[in-house]
Amino acid sequence: MSTTTTTTALGEPKGATMDNFMNMTKEAGHTPEIQRLMDLHAVYNDAMDGQLILASINLEEPGKRILDCGTADEKKKASSPDARTGGETTGTWLRSVRSNTPAASHHHYFGTNIEAELFPPTNHRDGITYIQHSFQDPWPLHLQHTFDLVHMRGSLAGSSPHPPAQTIKNLATLPRPGGWIQLMEMNAFSPPREGNGPAMADFARLAAEVWDGIGVGDFANGLGAMLREEAGMRDVGERRFVVELGKRAKEEGGLRARSVNGVAAPVGPIAAVARDLRTSFSGEELDGLPGRVRAELEDQGGRVEMIVAWGQRPLEG
Repeated sequence: MSTTTTTTALGEPKGATMDNFMNMTKEAGHTPEIQRLMDLHAVYNDAMDGQLILASINLEEPGKRILDCGTADEKKKASSPDARTGGETTGTWLRSVRSNTPAASHHHYFGTNIEAELFPPTNHRDGITYIQHSFQDPWPLHLQHTFDLVHMRGSLAGSSPHPPAQTIKNLATLPRPGGWIQLMEMNAFSPPREGNGPAMADFARLAAEVWDGIGVGDFANGLGAMLREEAGMRDVGERRFVVELGKRAKEEGGLRARSVNGVAAPVGPIAAVARDLRTSFSGEELDGLPGRVRAELEDQGGRVEMIVAWGQRPLEG
């Protein structure tokens, strides 16, 4: 099998290549990306039986400060309704947590992203505070040690050219003593062995090679260890969820179509990153992979494994 022609060896960090992913997303427009994230959220929410917070935080106590790092939001009805909200889709993790949380109106919600275009208009923010910030940078002092729960999902590959452990250490400056961090990422390095065809197997292999190539490696399988060893968290826990996609997903709530869009849409941008790396894929194979993945999910379905890990900042004194 031929390889793409580049000067970067497989496994060599080259963080700038993640710019290809972001550039393709911007060129497509932010609305399709927000829709994709809303679709993924609905699929993950179903796979987790609506239990979006696994950390042992008591949300019956009012006044909790909850931050979603890498958030994206748009108050709208999705193209297919969420099976768990009866047709009114509020979109993102933050809004879903708020709509299903005891004493929800007595908590404080924050979302951050480097792209302010992913935030809703100011008149549709519904009491959520949005902050433009890159998680690669140190967090502002006025935010440090102030949150009861810090959540990040599907974003750690963006740590490149820095290691994900550095991002997690930065996140650990945000919880107050006794506060929690919860992380969720796709397992590209050891995906489900059953339920996937050749296209999904190739996608997992591509993602693993790209993560190695940009220097982030198999971070998903190390979430718990990084929380414990790099960030100094205690009471670290982990759960794994198999997410059914395409024809294997439930029909209700439009989850079949939504899962296809959520997983197939980023294949092209990841393939664009691969063009700046030496991988086991030819240019022709990279061109064809997005269509192959979409068709396979629609025709026979597929599966991914999501890993959720959480840990608590020790009490001081």
